[in-house]
Amino acid sequence: MTDPARAQTVDTEIAKHCAFSLPGVALTLGRQNWHCLKDTYETLASDVQVGSGNPAVRERPQGLMLSLTQWKVRRTLAFSIHELAVILGDQLTAADLVPIFNGFLKDLDEVRIGVLKHLYDFLKLLHADKRREYLYQLQEFMVTDNSRNWRFRYELAEQLILITELYSHYDVYDYLRQIALTLCSDKVSEVRWISYKLVVEILQKLYACGADDLGQNFINELTVRFCHCPKLLCCGSASESRRFNVTLFLLKAIVEEDCMPMDQFSQHLLPSLLSLSSDPVANVRVLVAKALRQSVMEKGNLHMNSLMDMSNEAFQTASLLMLKYKLYFPLMEICVQLTLRSPAVPTLTSWKRPSWLCSPTRTGMSDSSPAWIQTKA
Repeated sequence: MTDPARAQTVDTEIAKHCAFSLPGVALTLGRQNWHCLKDTYETLASDVQVGSGNPAVRERPQGLMLSLTQWKVRRTLAFSIHELAVILGDQLTAADLVPIFNGFLKDLDEVRIGVLKHLYDFLKLLHADKRREYLYQLQEFMVTDNSRNWRFRYELAEQLILITELYSHYDVYDYLRQIALTLCSDKVSEVRWISYKLVVEILQKLYACGADDLGQNFINELTVRFCHCPKLLCCGSASESRRFNVTLFLLKAIVEEDCMPMDQFSQHLLPSLLSLSSDPVANVRVLVAKALRQSVMEKGNLHMNSLMDMSNEAFQTASLLMLKYKLYFPLMEICVQLTLRSPAVPTLTSWKRPSWLCSPTRTGMSDSSPAWIQTKA
C-alpha cells in the first residue's frame, strides 16, 4: 500500500477495508507510532490514478487526477478522520490531517458528506486560529454536484447549530447568519425546519453575549426578508404559501425557545405574527393562536406598548381569533393589562379600545360586550 509503483495493483475492496480499519490500528499503535501509518494513510487519502484514461475524473488543485470509481476509499477515510484526530492529538492533526481534510472538502459530494457529518467533531479539536480559517469555507457546502441533494443542506444546518458554540458572536453574525437566511427559504420543508432551529441558536448566541444590536439587526433582516417581502407576496401560490410557512413557524420557534427578550419580540415580531391571524387557511390561524398563548400566558412578559400601538382592527382580529380557539386566558390577560394601564401613557391616546373593553369587569369583559362573547367567556 505504501509503494506508489504497486499501489495501483491493489484491489479496490482491499483498499476500502484497509481504510476502514486504519483508525483502529492507529489506536492500537498509539500516536508515538503514527509515522508507521502516515504514508499508508496519505496513499489511501489521495487514491491517485494518473493517466487512467477514464473521462469521468476530477482534477484536484495539485494537478492529480482522481478516479471516480475509487471514491469509496476516500469516503471511508472522510467519515473517520475526526476519530483519527482524537487519537493523534492537536499537533499531529494540524500537521498531517488538516491538509487531507482540506482535500476532502474539494472532493465529490459522496466524500464531502463524510467530512460534513462530523465537521463539528473535527473543528473543535483545532486551535482557535486554525479553526477560524474554515469560516470562509462554510459557504462552499451550499454548492453541491446535484441540487436535489437536499440532505446535504440538512446536514449542514445540523452542524452549524453545533458549530455556533465554537466561534465568537461576531463570527457567528458575519458568517453563519447569511447561510441561515438562505436555508430558511429552501424549497425542501425538512431543510427549512432545521434552519429555524439554526436561527434560534444564532439569536440565543447573540443575546447571551450581550450583542443586542447585532440581534436587533438580525431580527430586522428576518422581518424584511420573510414578513414584509413584496416580491414573495406577488409570486404564485406556492411561493406565497412557503413565505407564510416560514414566517409562522420561524416566529413560533422563537417563542417556544425563548431565545430573545419578550419585550423585543412583542415590539418587532409580534405585529408580523398578528398579521397572519386573518389568514384564510385554518391551520395557520390555529398556529398563530398557539403562539399567542405561549407568548402571553406561558411567558407572561408580553410588552403591552406593542399592543396599544396596534390598529383597532388588528387588535379585534387577534382578540376574536383567541376567542374562536378558546384561548380565553391570554385574551383576558391582555384586556386586564390594557385597562389597568395609566391613561397618562402617551401611546394610550393613539390606541382605540373596542367598546366592549371600556368597562372591564372582574373577568376582563364588560357588560356591554357582545352576547356571544359573554356566553363564550
